[in-house]
Amino acid sequence: MSEHLNIGGEIRRAREAAGYSVSDVENITRIPTFIIKDIEKNKFTSSGGTTYARGHIRTMAKLLNLDSNELIARFEDLTGEVDRPMIDLLSENNVTPAQNPKKKISYKSLGIAAGVVVVLSIALPAVLSFTKVNKNVSPKSAQIASNAPSQNNAVATKTTGVSVVLTGVNGQSWVGIKDAAGAQVFSGRITKGQSQTFTDSQLLNLTIGNAGAVNLVVNGKDLGTPGGVGEVVHLSFTPDQSNQG
Repeated sequence: MSEHLNIGGEIRRAREAAGYSVSDVENITRIPTFIIKDIEKNKFTSSGGTTYARGHIRTMAKLLNLDSNELIARFEDLTGEVDRPMIDLLSENNVTPAQNPKKKISYKSLGIAAGVVVVLSIALPAVLSFTKVNKNVSPKSAQIASNAPSQNNAVATKTTGVSVVLTGVNGQSWVGIKDAAGAQVFSGRITKGQSQTFTDSQLLNLTIGNAGAVNLVVNGKDLGTPGGVGEVVHLSFTPDQSNQG
């Protein structure tokens, strides 16, 4: 099993590093010992289903200071099941009727609509008057205006910051991206054929759970796949250079 899919092994190593025994984790989280031991062996049937397994993984990740979103994404890669809203699961099993919300017209919405009508009734004559004035502008004046340099265009063509384009080329991979301040920019999966672009003025830090599944283009340069299938890599990119670490 690749390290990317070895969720239980990572949880066990984190537990041991934190100095917790299995009994300690049970006492804190109220998760039975046999379920904890099974999860650490990547066995999830004793959890009572994937929905409960996700809950146990999130609880233990919080206790052990692990990224629960990353673990759940890897769990979905392992099981092939994507998390779904509980209301959908209940509806499919006839536990509760499917939601069919009816739109209600509120007086507040009617008031906003009336306000828009009033604004348009005031602004429309002014717009029409402005359009009429513009028709009287001579062709020569219009040509001079069109030849004048556009400040907005100059700003738009100026390239700053770092740009990273991720494209799925072989299966799928979980990807986590953080900016220079450590804020989460993206956390999710990139599937085959999917392409996403990320930018920042200073720095982008990437964690790719399946390096052989995605292609990287950084600051316009095609770097190819950053590693092998199932390999977890950590990368950092700046506007001036790329540093794979």
